Amino acid sequence: MDAMELELSLYDWSALPCHSCTSAEHVPGELLRMARARTLEEASPRDIEFHVIQDSWATKTAVPVARALMAGLADRSVPLAARHHFLDLLSSFVVVDDDDIAEACKDAVRAGIWSLYEEVLSGRSQDTALFAYWLLLEAETTSARRERLLHVARHLLPEDLHLGD
Repeated sequence: MDAMELELSLYDWSALPCHSCTSAEHVPGELLRMARARTLEEASPRDIEFHVIQDSWATKTAVPVARALMAGLADRSVPLAARHHFLDLLSSFVVVDDDDIAEACKDAVRAGIWSLYEEVLSGRSQDTALFAYWLLLEAETTSARRERLLHVARHLLPEDLHLGD
């Protein structure tokens, strides 16, 4: 069992709401499918979008999903394609219209914040680094740490990122 599976096992998914189905019981399988995908297309969150989140409206299921996604990001063996979609979903969850859900998702991100720093500093992908950096802008409470990251890792982020320049 890996960290993501451990986190997924903590919830009664059949009791959690889904926009499109009677429950979120299918969500753990979808997250594990994404975590094992090798291409961006394969890793696309087919049963998350319009199930857990639709536009900027999310069900409370977004919170355990955010926790599971952060657990997945802690696993270096999760492929880049999955990491990209995990970070994309997380960046949507932290800005949903429901302030309580958004804040709970930010708390999930904060609990694994070093995974985001590692994602930026890894040099694996400018796209995933940018998603991780956006999440840090939303969730990191220590501005000096964010500023230092930008100073040392600017070359790992897209050139068109002009924050405060």
